[in-house]
Amino acid sequence: MSIEQSPLGVAPDASPVIAERAVGPPGKGVSVLTALLGVVALPLFALIALASLESYRQYERAISDAYRDASSIRIASAAHTEQFLAQSRIILAELARHPRVKALDPAGCDPELAALKERQPAYANVLTLNASGKLVCSANPIDPKAPNRPDPKYYFDEVARTHEFTVGKPAKGFLSGRWVSTLAYPILNETGKFAGVVAVSVDLVNYAPLLPEAKLPPNTVIGIANGEGVIIARSVDAAARVGVKSDAEGVKIMVRDKLGTLRSSDHQGNKRLYSFAPVALSDWIIFVSLDEAAVISPAVRLALERIAYILAILLLIVMSTIALARRFARQIKDIFNVMSAIRRGDVHARVNPTGSREMRQIATQLNEMLDARLQAEVKLRASEELFHTAFQTSPDAIVITELETGRYLEVNNGFTRLVGWTRNEVIGKRAADIKGWRHIADRDKVIYTLKRDGTVENLEADFVTRDGKIVTTLMSAQVITLNGKQCVLSVNRDITARKRAEAQIHSLAYFDPLTTLPNRRLFMDRLTQVLLGKALPDHFGALAFVDLDDFKTLNESRGHEQGDLLLKQVASRISNCIRKGDTVARIGGDDFVVLMENLGPRMQEAATQAKLVSEMIHAALNQPYDLGGSQVSQGSTYQGTSSIGIALLDGQFESATEPLKRAELAMYRAKAAGRGNIFFFDPAMQDAVTARADLETALRESIAENQLFLNYQAQVTDKEIILGAEVLVRWQHPRFGLVSPADFIPLAEETGLILPLGQWVLEAACKQLARWRNDSTMANLTLSVNVSSRQFHQDDFVHQVTSALERSGANPHRLKLELTESMLVTDIDIVSAKMRALKARGVGFSLDDFGTGYSSLAYLKRLPLDQLKIDQGFVRDILVDRNDAAIARMVIALADSMELTVIAEGVGTAAQRDALARLGCHTYQGYLYSRPLPVQEFEAFVQNGGMGSTSEQSRAEITEM
Repeated sequence: MSIEQSPLGVAPDASPVIAERAVGPPGKGVSVLTALLGVVALPLFALIALASLESYRQYERAISDAYRDASSIRIASAAHTEQFLAQSRIILAELARHPRVKALDPAGCDPELAALKERQPAYANVLTLNASGKLVCSANPIDPKAPNRPDPKYYFDEVARTHEFTVGKPAKGFLSGRWVSTLAYPILNETGKFAGVVAVSVDLVNYAPLLPEAKLPPNTVIGIANGEGVIIARSVDAAARVGVKSDAEGVKIMVRDKLGTLRSSDHQGNKRLYSFAPVALSDWIIFVSLDEAAVISPAVRLALERIAYILAILLLIVMSTIALARRFARQIKDIFNVMSAIRRGDVHARVNPTGSREMRQIATQLNEMLDARLQAEVKLRASEELFHTAFQTSPDAIVITELETGRYLEVNNGFTRLVGWTRNEVIGKRAADIKGWRHIADRDKVIYTLKRDGTVENLEADFVTRDGKIVTTLMSAQVITLNGKQCVLSVNRDITARKRAEAQIHSLAYFDPLTTLPNRRLFMDRLTQVLLGKALPDHFGALAFVDLDDFKTLNESRGHEQGDLLLKQVASRISNCIRKGDTVARIGGDDFVVLMENLGPRMQEAATQAKLVSEMIHAALNQPYDLGGSQVSQGSTYQGTSSIGIALLDGQFESATEPLKRAELAMYRAKAAGRGNIFFFDPAMQDAVTARADLETALRESIAENQLFLNYQAQVTDKEIILGAEVLVRWQHPRFGLVSPADFIPLAEETGLILPLGQWVLEAACKQLARWRNDSTMANLTLSVNVSSRQFHQDDFVHQVTSALERSGANPHRLKLELTESMLVTDIDIVSAKMRALKARGVGFSLDDFGTGYSSLAYLKRLPLDQLKIDQGFVRDILVDRNDAAIARMVIALADSMELTVIAEGVGTAAQRDALARLGCHTYQGYLYSRPLPVQEFEAFVQNGGMGSTSEQSRAEITEM
């Protein structure tokens, strides 16, 4: 569905929208003949593939068998050749030791050599050479005058060098002119020195050991090549090939690899299969070469026979298939002709059921289907007429849009009445073109639901009419198919009047018609939800009941019109005073009530917050009112007062009328006290709030009038050496007397007075250090000053401390700031930066109450601390609580590992001190040594060496503040 699709949409014209199924000329397809031939050809092609695979396997087996046969022939021939060489070596060795041969006397050795030649037909000649390489003896007679003399260098030099049996390179015989290879053996004299050579010449052209007794495959060649690729012997064409260095690639590979098989071309370019191996006692390589064409000819012949059989079968099947297909084609053509006639308008054309049994059944079924379709079309036309009538006469707006483009295809009269556009103005356009949707989100919701479910039911949506009016409809839509395209049919019922009436009923039921504030019913429902705990699970809330004083007099003297105007302005002023999330309502006459939620987890804090909001309302309502409207006339202003009663909500469930009654009673008490007052329902709470406000005012004045002073509590080592003191602020008020820090310190934190209070303490401590600077008894003492989190996180805190030190002239190294763990949890980088800046000026840092808060080693490593302070809560029960003792031990060990000092506060007895000393803590603060003292008493305490303070018995009985 396109983005622009409208839910309001039926067919492109007023005619019935049920479309005919498209019937056209036959498209491109596969004929019956082609299909049958394809079906038949598939298994035949598979058969051909299998035959081809089997032929290929037979070819592979033929090649493998050929290599095996060549290797067998090569092994037999190699054995004959190696035996021949071995026997020749033995014979020559015996000749070399024969006395007549050894004597190198032609008269004696020629007969011996001739006898040997007669016994060995393979030898072309037997001869001896002296140490100079000159011919001495020969089995064949040699004409001394003959011009051709033997050149023995090709074997003589090797024998003379190695004194070993040598197989010489092939050379032309000087007597026969044929290729020979000379086998030579050294002749040594009696002293073992080289005396000559005895040798036999082997005729390589007729070298018989190459031919085994078994019958060889056609065109088989057995040959020998030496290490330089020269043909030594060959079973075929020996006369032309022996003595020639072969340039065939196969010979080069054999010379290189010595042993193996290969497939290569011979010197004539014919493909041959080779098996080759080295020959012992020589550099010869014997090889057997088979003609590849002769090897694979049986496999090729068999493969051709199989293909011929398959082609014959294929031809027979194709001819049969063509005949069968033509028969079926005639019957199918008859059916096609009938369908073409029906498409041209002859709805009564039918097929003649002839041919095979199956085709007759098809013809019969087709005729029955055509009869049924003809009857269905008659009914369909009647249904279309009925649908068209219902479509156009429906009072609802019905439209059909195209799914792909969102364009209107058809609209009914109900649509034109609803939106004001005519049919011709919207057909072909989209909803966006006429700006039909009021909210795009409604359109997107319809699109999403249609894509997911295909239908939308009873969805409320607003549309904009042609003249800009807003109409609300109840819409249902569904995806349909028309003329082969997906479309959306939507029905929209106008519910604008009903929605307006519902809104008016809802407003009258839950809102005050004069001020538009929630009325009593809606307010009581909201209050009930709060009391059920949904809005106040962990915090206090409050109800403020506001009543206008002398409102009745205003109504009677100036009339109800000005009374109503006053009530509207009162509602506006109260609404501007409440916090976000609070609720204000008019519950009757001149009575207003404010529901305040989440005022805090403590009752005192909640009461304070409730009174602050009520005071803002009270001040706003006491301002003059302009009741003259746009024309100011004499007497148009009005000055009135209001009375407010407050009742706290503690989150406990009760009836909503109960806290409302309490707030109303408090309001009547405020009126009884003289009107224009604010009262709590609980008198004690009222007194506490009043007292707290008085105490805050007094504290603010005391800081300004310097009514505060410092006490000093000594910090002492286990050697009774006083190291310094912690300064503790005290407040002596002229009316309240000595106020406990437990009362005014939390108050200062809540009201923000902790900032000027903390600055005063810091300034006073620095001034005291400056006064002690020239006193030898007091000059070495340090003063520890507690710093609040709010004070420390001020942007200019570092400047405040350094300025106090500079103004007073105090030694920064004598000032120690005590921080609590809670202020280190967040913004550790900022905290560390401030501490390091002050540390660079000499100021020290102590971590107070360690172990009671965050207690993370991660921040300890990052902060420039000097001291850890064991909280008095762990010291108090260190003798009876193992956990407290374990925590104290951990703090001491941690301080020691980080090279920090450690001090325990709240030490009240000697037993506590001794226990801490055993754990490794040797600095203490507590009533065992001194209570917090005014400055004069503390100075006397120090000058007396720590004597004259509280007795040990009294120390254990006094609670430190």
